[in-house]
Amino acid sequence: MKDGYWLVGFQYEFTGTLYSLGQIPRCKNAQLKHLKPGDKVLVAGVGHGTEAIEASRLGADVTAVDLSATMLKHFRKRIEKERLPRPITVIHDDIFNIRDTGKYDMVISNFFLNVFNKTRVVEVANHLGTLVRPGGYFVCGEFVLPEPAGWRSHVQRLNWYVAISIYSSTTEAVFHPVWNYPALVAGSGCPIEEIEYFKLFGVNLYWSIRGRKPE
Repeated sequence: MKDGYWLVGFQYEFTGTLYSLGQIPRCKNAQLKHLKPGDKVLVAGVGHGTEAIEASRLGADVTAVDLSATMLKHFRKRIEKERLPRPITVIHDDIFNIRDTGKYDMVISNFFLNVFNKTRVVEVANHLGTLVRPGGYFVCGEFVLPEPAGWRSHVQRLNWYVAISIYSSTTEAVFHPVWNYPALVAGSGCPIEEIEYFKLFGVNLYWSIRGRKPE
């Protein structure tokens, strides 16, 4: 499989934390408070696995999927350093090959949907929605949709376009405007229950979106 992160994958977690002054890791873990021990959790595009490791610490049964061998190499190194209550299932594959329809109590897509183009992102979100059990959650942490106008809008756009300019030039991520992530989560069959915002200098820059599939 082609690995779009072979060049920059080693520093992905560090630079994301530095770039956001720690807000991206907080965003990734925000919705884990809704987990119960034994819940089945799928993390799509797990990367270095911040939320996967924390979910396991909370007693969840975690499955982590990523197409990048580089990312999974670093994730496995992190797992080895932890004393987790149960092992994490690690799958090196395309997310579309995960067909566990209605299996998971929580499906997490943190800073994953932003790598896709306008058509593909809808397909990926809809597929992730099929993996959520009735009554389960679809969680998405991402860059916020910029406000229509004002100085905050300029800060939000700058925050996104600097990041995507770097990653679209060094990985297979597609250069695009910020997608409407709440609409993608809701459109997958999981109406929005909560959005938690993460700020820098008084500006909302990241959000953790939680949708819930009707029972």
